[in-house]
Amino acid sequence: MIIIIQKYAGGNPMKRNLNYDVVIVGGGAAGISAALAASKINQKVLLIERDPSFGGAGVNSQVASYCGFYTRGQKPDLVAGGIGKLVLDKMKEAGINTTAVPSKSTGNVSIKFDPEKMKIIFDDLLSKSNADFLLHASVIGARVEEGKISTVICSDDDGLFTVHGKEFIDASGNGNLLHAAGLKTNWGDKDGNAQQASLSFRIDNLPQHAIGMADIEQAVRKGKKAGIKHLTQERGVFLKEPEASYAFLAAPSIKIDSLDSKNMTKYEMKLRKQVQAYFKVIKKYIAGCENAILTFSGPKIGIREARRMIGEVELKNEDILNATKRSDSIGRAAWSLELHHVNNQLEYVCIPDNEYASIPLGCLKAKGIENLWGAGRLISADHLAQASIRVMGTGFITGQAAGVAAALAINGRTSVEEVRKELVAQGALL
Repeated sequence: MIIIIQKYAGGNPMKRNLNYDVVIVGGGAAGISAALAASKINQKVLLIERDPSFGGAGVNSQVASYCGFYTRGQKPDLVAGGIGKLVLDKMKEAGINTTAVPSKSTGNVSIKFDPEKMKIIFDDLLSKSNADFLLHASVIGARVEEGKISTVICSDDDGLFTVHGKEFIDASGNGNLLHAAGLKTNWGDKDGNAQQASLSFRIDNLPQHAIGMADIEQAVRKGKKAGIKHLTQERGVFLKEPEASYAFLAAPSIKIDSLDSKNMTKYEMKLRKQVQAYFKVIKKYIAGCENAILTFSGPKIGIREARRMIGEVELKNEDILNATKRSDSIGRAAWSLELHHVNNQLEYVCIPDNEYASIPLGCLKAKGIENLWGAGRLISADHLAQASIRVMGTGFITGQAAGVAAALAINGRTSVEEVRKELVAQGALL
């Protein structure tokens, strides 16, 4: 299959043609981790990101909390070693509190962070690595020949350019490279219903006394009873340190059926109206929030689930909940199944305390394209298992594994044993 554009709109042939060993699409947690891991194996690596900052949803959608670094329970264990541990160390150096404190209601551990600090951390990590990287560049096509991707076609504000590679990793979240290469993908549950997407927003000038999700939930219910429009999910994700005067809220939610620009425009506009409605009930119904300020939203919608790769192995939700261990594991999945329903509450189906499930290498290997790997929330998993592995802490884990596997494959080192050996050498926890 060939999907390629030969000329610029103005008729001039493409003059920029780049050559790399490992090409990674998507600069979120998984893509960053893949680039850092692959570059440790002396391969020529390129990371391509369409947004202005590396960090994915954590910085570009203000999802300001890392989940999946630790097991749940009162004495949590670290599961994200290697690149994940490196990121935690850099966060601590930057003054971010990385202490693992379990939630009183769920036992889950999330690490709150300042998105602006994370931007600099990722810039520094990539700049000090042997990887090359591009922001403001989108992959818009792929050339597939004899069951392999040979080239991706990219677009920036200067026009089109090509990137030739030996191994490719889709860490785009939405499966954009899978789609460009013509691969069939999965979407949502058996009825095609995917996890709800949200638009996070920041509120400033809040009181320093404790405000929790229960206060938000009560305010939303009062707002609905009062007839305030555009309120959907009653219980979302509310991130506020007790002493802080600001918070992030991801409650405005919408069902995503498609990724085309017409529908995405509709989703963004509807969610902006929801943000205003949530802000209104917070000011009106929560004591001390009368002078709160809506600082910003997004800037882009946070998508939890879109295209999912069909891989050599599919991770099942039973594997997560039963904490299944496997000999072909490349990392640990420890986050509970986190289910988001519109007009309802956030629901957790919990993995046992201090437990994790193995993530098989086959979940990262695409079926149908010999040199294509997946990382992050698009890996081969069923709809409910994806509600666990999609989180960013786990993204660092699958990204590192995909980076190692792709880099080793160039030299014909494709066995699970060799991938696991290199991951252990890089500090990963299997």
